Amino acid sequence: MNEYIETINGIKYYLKAESVIYFQSESLLKVIKKIPVSEIHDNYKLEIGFSLYILRKRESEDAYDICVPDYKKSPFTDVTDDLTLAFLIQLEQITVLQKYNLSGASVRFDDEILVSKDSLTKSTICLQRFRDLKGSGWCINEIIQDQDGSFMNTNSGEYEMIYAYQLLSMRPSILNVLFLPYDYIAVFKDDDCIEILDDNNNSIMESDD
Repeated sequence: MNEYIETINGIKYYLKAESVIYFQSESLLKVIKKIPVSEIHDNYKLEIGFSLYILRKRESEDAYDICVPDYKKSPFTDVTDDLTLAFLIQLEQITVLQKYNLSGASVRFDDEILVSKDSLTKSTICLQRFRDLKGSGWCINEIIQDQDGSFMNTNSGEYEMIYAYQLLSMRPSILNVLFLPYDYIAVFKDDDCIEILDDNNNSIMESDD
């Protein structure tokens, strides 16, 4: 992990991340540049996509460390100055949208996801995003494939709410598609996304290489 110093509007900002992913800091720095200097203060928060970036004032100089919630611990109470994971999540989510030329709708780390009991441990699952569902709008169910190739839900009838960041320890590959638009459906087999359907139930992966 490397430390970088960026001076924006006369203020120094310290960022830590692996060098291979540091280019993802560009969008963060652009947002900081637009903030009036008079508004910058200790514990200032910026929401960018999945993550919340927190400016922590250094006691010894007019400078700030940029931190994020620590998704490997408790992101509601713990923070880290290592931005590598936050940048990686951002890159993977944006890559999916760009690949299919979609605008999408963001999901924050603390947005809720409705999950059918034990579905995240199953091989084949379906994610569907509903406009009238609170939180992220996502609902996850196990599905099975018939002999003719069609899919069918195996609804357990029991659901629980999890936070989006919890997928990092439960099924991290799902994080990549969370920015898909409302009314979209994604089907996963193990860690591979094998189908994405748009709001008209048409596959957007048919021409995918």
